[in-house]
Amino acid sequence: MKKRYAQLVREIDGWFGSIRARYAGRMQCGRGCALCCHGLFDISLPDAAEVALAFDRLPSETRAAVTARAADIQAIIEGEAPDLRSPYLLHALPEERIDRIVENAGSPRCPFLGEHNECLIYDHRPLACRLEGVPMVDAQDGLFGDWCELNFTSGVPADAIDDLKLDYYHMQEVERAAIESISKSWFGKKLSETTVFIPSLIVEFERFWKSSHQLSAVSKKLRADS
Repeated sequence: MKKRYAQLVREIDGWFGSIRARYAGRMQCGRGCALCCHGLFDISLPDAAEVALAFDRLPSETRAAVTARAADIQAIIEGEAPDLRSPYLLHALPEERIDRIVENAGSPRCPFLGEHNECLIYDHRPLACRLEGVPMVDAQDGLFGDWCELNFTSGVPADAIDDLKLDYYHMQEVERAAIESISKSWFGKKLSETTVFIPSLIVEFERFWKSSHQLSAVSKKLRADS
């Protein structure tokens, strides 16, 4: 039976914790370090559901401040993609246009970063945030991509490769299954790949993410066993 998305998230959290413990001298990840929290990020539907749920639970004053920060970034997004309509899901845009939006947005602080660089929704942060910072080593394809410049500054030692390995293809399959399940429930059709920028989710929260769907029910469904 396929593992549910929430189980995958728990496993990744456990894996990341073990990497931090074993390679503490090679990593700077910790509370207050927000180097990887700058930039325009798109997240999948299961992550969006969790982020929206966490946003809804923030104190009203905090939500207002987060929304104001998100609105400034959303103005850039809409300037680059005036044809993108609410709720600003990105599956209709070609990859090169999404890349252009990200590039032209620069490196804005994530709207969920607090005044002390703390993540305001840490327990509900997206999957990409949970993986960020360490060298990415696929179980089949080996080392790929970049990693945080503060970590493993002398490169990845050979004896660390096995510890860093993850099955990224499996992760994609689990995420795709969750996206299809949610999109079928919300839109009446399966979408295997769709994402939304975090600022777009925030500014559209009242109009779409909160009022249109039962976020708690979706969250419980993601956490259910297969």
